[in-house]
Amino acid sequence: MPLLESLLFKEEDATMKSLCSEGVTEECALVQTCNRVEIYGVTKNVANGDSVGRILQFWSANTGVSLDILTRNVDLLKNREALLNLFTVASGLDSMAIGEDQILGQVRTAYAKAKKLGSIGLVLDKVFMSAINTGRKVRSETRINHGSVSISSAAVDLAAKELGDLKRKTALVVGAGEAGSVAAQTLRRRGIKSIIIANRTHETGVQLAKKVSGKAIRFEEICEVIPRTDLVIVALGVDRPVIKASSLREVCSKRPVRRGLLMVDISQPRAVENEVGNIQGVALRNIDSLKEVVEESIRNRQAEAEKAKRIVFSELERFERQQSEFLIQPLISEIFRHVERIRQKELKRALSKMTEQDEKRVGILDRFSRELVERVLQTPIDRLREAASNSDDSLLSAAEKLFKIKQVKDVD
Repeated sequence: MPLLESLLFKEEDATMKSLCSEGVTEECALVQTCNRVEIYGVTKNVANGDSVGRILQFWSANTGVSLDILTRNVDLLKNREALLNLFTVASGLDSMAIGEDQILGQVRTAYAKAKKLGSIGLVLDKVFMSAINTGRKVRSETRINHGSVSISSAAVDLAAKELGDLKRKTALVVGAGEAGSVAAQTLRRRGIKSIIIANRTHETGVQLAKKVSGKAIRFEEICEVIPRTDLVIVALGVDRPVIKASSLREVCSKRPVRRGLLMVDISQPRAVENEVGNIQGVALRNIDSLKEVVEESIRNRQAEAEKAKRIVFSELERFERQQSEFLIQPLISEIFRHVERIRQKELKRALSKMTEQDEKRVGILDRFSRELVERVLQTPIDRLREAASNSDDSLLSAAEKLFKIKQVKDVD
């Protein structure tokens, strides 16, 4: 993770502006999350490696990471591989938790930011829109995002099942580490009424509380707030239980009789004494009761992932067909315009040599010349379409020089 953090671009807007203004890329977008840093760029002549080398040099200069380390640790994907990566990422197939929904929102945000900034042009606009639509289709046509894939999210699912509508509930999250953070953020996404964060390092608790629009309290104040909470999720790294029945028994007696308290201890080892579950009005759940749910959910998602992969490849092939047609169409149109000018000229010359002209003869010659042109051009046009589909740069470059059409761009 330290290496990943060192590869992050701290100023995303400035980075994308510089990539384009300095000529490193013609278009670009950054996708940066807690476990990925990805640069999507449109360049010319990606096959010769110059454009990729310039991106790596830019990356090194703007992060302070040596070019040698970058070269060894960064995956360089070009053309179809780069497209497949973005489609896969947006579909949740490349996430730590298969099928998670957050990444689709992050890709959408990255696209919107780059578009607003102006670093996205015609090519990446189509690429990102297709990837986002593919991500939506995967989630609507499969169950890849159903069920909990972490103990923290499973704890929230359990709370919703046992407590009902969380929008009317107050939750206390004890612990602001990774598990506690995921639990708090999941609660916020599920619409919990209010969240209280307690952590042994108060400053860390304050930071998490800000993220989830909650309130931070000091660790020693836990017992004071429990009477007005409905749910307590405990996620601590401790050697022995620190929340004890002796401390909670009197506190819980002050709660309204009809107001039950659900405590979910997801700490490993346990941070809540088993005896807490014997207190009247308190229901205690632990990590063991959640593991089976999570494992079953992961198995189900992995099965759904196979369906998702088929959708991704199908959508990618459809996009490539549309894109190759879009990119090659100007060239094809220019060829037809060029040949049509020749046909018209030669038809006029032929007609001028005819001593007798009538509408029928002119029509016959016109149809004959059109059909001849179409038959002659059919094979070359088919070859050009195939070249575009197969990224045959040599044939397309030759056509570019001949008909003065802008060269097909590459995505990397």
